[in-house]
Amino acid sequence: MAKDAYPDTKVLLARLLPDGVVTETAGPEDWTGELLGEERACIAGASEKRRREFTAGRVCARRALERLGIRDYPLLPRADRAPDWPADVVGGISHCRDFCVAAVARAGAIAGLGIDVERAEPLDVALTSIVCTQTELARQRQFPARAAPDRRQPDLWKLIFSAKEAFFKCYYPLTQTWLDFKDVEIEFDLDAGTFVARIDRSSKPALLGRRELRGRFAATDRFVFTGICVGPAR
Repeated sequence: MAKDAYPDTKVLLARLLPDGVVTETAGPEDWTGELLGEERACIAGASEKRRREFTAGRVCARRALERLGIRDYPLLPRADRAPDWPADVVGGISHCRDFCVAAVARAGAIAGLGIDVERAEPLDVALTSIVCTQTELARQRQFPARAAPDRRQPDLWKLIFSAKEAFFKCYYPLTQTWLDFKDVEIEFDLDAGTFVARIDRSSKPALLGRRELRGRFAATDRFVFTGICVGPAR
């Protein structure tokens, strides 16, 4: 088993998603790890950055799938570049500089999931008006400077960005519908370490009968994490 580059994240990641979801993170050696033949063919000619990210994601995903009893499954990209998971599995991969995580679960009680990791640096000021709705901008400015549940206060704008990314990763595979940042509104409970993601545009389809989902967030001094799940249709 690969050595975790950031062992302090294991407990945080376990809290993001419900029981039944398996997560694996990349160790230093996983960024240049072994791929299956079909996976290697997918990134022939890719840049070094793309090759490292792809490799770390597939190595993590393979370890996670093995914990579900699935071995040597080539995780190939679909036409939309999303991973083509086994038929009875839902999953997600997220990476940023120096960190990669894969999450998988058996389809059934969990119909879809999204996970996202971002560097803990504040969101570029120029992006806040692109990512955030006017309601989010007004609401977050009212928050006092207080610690999150793990005693670290992440940048709220970066949290909004990450929460929306996690929601998109859960939403798209089940609806085949792309969302813009302002199609979804995020509301945090900083004390509980949770957020609500709400589809704020009536023209966009509900997600298995739901127009809002509750997710969780966590942070370290290096990274911000968000996770969200949806169960079967109502």
